[in-house]
Amino acid sequence: MSNRRILSAIIVCLLFSVAVILKAGTDFTLLWLIPPALLLMLFAFLSVDKFLILTVFLVPLSVQMRFLIPDQPADLFLPTELMLAVILVIMIFKTITGEVSRRLLLHPVTIIIFISLIWGVLTSLTGTMPVVSLKSIMAKLWFISAFYLLAASIFEDNKKITAYFTAYIAGMTPVVIFFIYEMILAGGFNQAAAYASSRPFFNDHTSFGASLACCIPVLIFFITGKDVSFQRRLLFLLLLVIFSGGFILSYSRAAWISLIVSLLFTLIVVLKISWKIIIPALTVVIIAVVLSWQPVMQRLSENRQDSSGELQRHLRSFSNITTDASNLERINRWKSALRMFRERPLFGWGPATYQFCYAPFQMADEKTIISTTYGERGNAHSEYLGSLSESGIPGMILYLVLLIVVFIKGIRLYHCERNKWLRMVVLTMMAGLMTYVVHGGLNNFLDTDKISALFWGMTAVIVALDIRYSYRQKDQI
Repeated sequence: MSNRRILSAIIVCLLFSVAVILKAGTDFTLLWLIPPALLLMLFAFLSVDKFLILTVFLVPLSVQMRFLIPDQPADLFLPTELMLAVILVIMIFKTITGEVSRRLLLHPVTIIIFISLIWGVLTSLTGTMPVVSLKSIMAKLWFISAFYLLAASIFEDNKKITAYFTAYIAGMTPVVIFFIYEMILAGGFNQAAAYASSRPFFNDHTSFGASLACCIPVLIFFITGKDVSFQRRLLFLLLLVIFSGGFILSYSRAAWISLIVSLLFTLIVVLKISWKIIIPALTVVIIAVVLSWQPVMQRLSENRQDSSGELQRHLRSFSNITTDASNLERINRWKSALRMFRERPLFGWGPATYQFCYAPFQMADEKTIISTTYGERGNAHSEYLGSLSESGIPGMILYLVLLIVVFIKGIRLYHCERNKWLRMVVLTMMAGLMTYVVHGGLNNFLDTDKISALFWGMTAVIVALDIRYSYRQKDQI
């Protein structure tokens, strides 16, 4: 594209901006989003790779419109959702013209994702709120097109893998510093303040904690890498301290547990503990839990430690199913999701409809002080039960199969790849993904750009490296 055309496009965008401002006066309207959207499209068409990295950098810094301007007809994450919409258009064009690798499109993970999207459209049409569901599928589509399809395409270059996650951490750093500053103003270890201190960048402390849990393995990888200068190693070490401080102060018990499980998983992979040992051990644990279920539940009922500002007491409250409102509300949401599933077991109620439909499925004796009659406060608090109630058994199975295939590919890559750097990359991606696999049992955030950028980006790395490894294997035959 010539410089003259670029300059002309910029001038047109600026003139359009002036026209909109003169037309709208001092009132903000959604029309104001058109000029920056045009500028973003221009940048995207000039270099979609750099545009994706810029988008990833802005993801942690993006703000929901409702925090800026109340009572808007659309609630977007600005500016990233505008940017993701542009990438979606570009990726559709690239797919049609054959610019997207055939190996990527035919990879088992990609096929599962496409089937999941098709099932999502079908359940949207058979669901209770087709418009709401189709909007959520569209959002999921642009998350996948950018953070998975485009990311996997550019991850043929190892430097792009580093750039992608460096960009996210760079964008996340000021958010973490802002959060810590807010917590210091509130007295430091203040559980009540943690719920809102991450706003307007994150909706609450749980999604903030989930994001940090995914980032910590990446920071450790950057610190321990061989070809890292002393200055960069020192910088990433400082960032790890800052992120760890934010992680502790987030008071997200689910995030804390997820990081511990991720560490155990990493040790199992590194030590090459055989599945012949793991599976029988898990079977024994499951049988033991089933046989001791009643005593365990009685013991948990005796735990009356509510959420607390003291970290030790706050962690103990994780098993309090008697008086802790947060835990009881999760159980209320889970039971509501299961009741919804029993009524529509195959197709579910439609993607993104749980929050609008679960209210009648609440039982009076299961409601808490934070329950609402109309059920307008949030989702199923579980990625698994959420998909079960909204998309039926096939929807949840597809999500589980996706996770299983990704980890099977990742573990195989780690043990077969000869390049040590690539092996550590794969291990880091699996460790990051594992934090959300665990966290997804207690919350669901894949409908936000904050977690999708990490979840799908890490999945894209494993898929890209698996394609590369398979290609090399065929060449050697």
